[in-house]
Amino acid sequence: MSDSTFKIKMDLQYNHSFGELLPYFEALGGGRAMARRCNNCGRVWFPPHAACPEDGSLCEWVELDGTGLVIAITKTRSRLPFTDDYADHIFLMVAMSGADNAAFGELIATDTIAAPGDRVCLVKKPACYSHPVQTATFKVLEEDG
Repeated sequence: MSDSTFKIKMDLQYNHSFGELLPYFEALGGGRAMARRCNNCGRVWFPPHAACPEDGSLCEWVELDGTGLVIAITKTRSRLPFTDDYADHIFLMVAMSGADNAAFGELIATDTIAAPGDRVCLVKKPACYSHPVQTATFKVLEEDG
């Protein structure tokens, strides 16, 4: 019996627009937090929504201070999207100050490990991250004494 299969290698490249979320991703890459506030009910969403998930009203851009409280943490060894190597990661769910929902992000590698209840802040995107979903990176805020 003959083998009737053959191997095809394909490399694809896409140029994908951020569209309406451009202000969010531009700010996030610089360690800032752009959210959207519902014009009707006033709820604030970070990550942003174009329309309020509660009442469907349009939302406007607002800037948050970029800080929040850790509400959950997980440590894993995984491969991030569009990367080839497995590495250790610490992922967080953060209740962002000024937002009515929680955000997902990664804790940057430092000597300080976060725990639920710790205050964190967004930091500028590390150069090693290649995909926009990887730009929500946080560090633990040091106590003021």
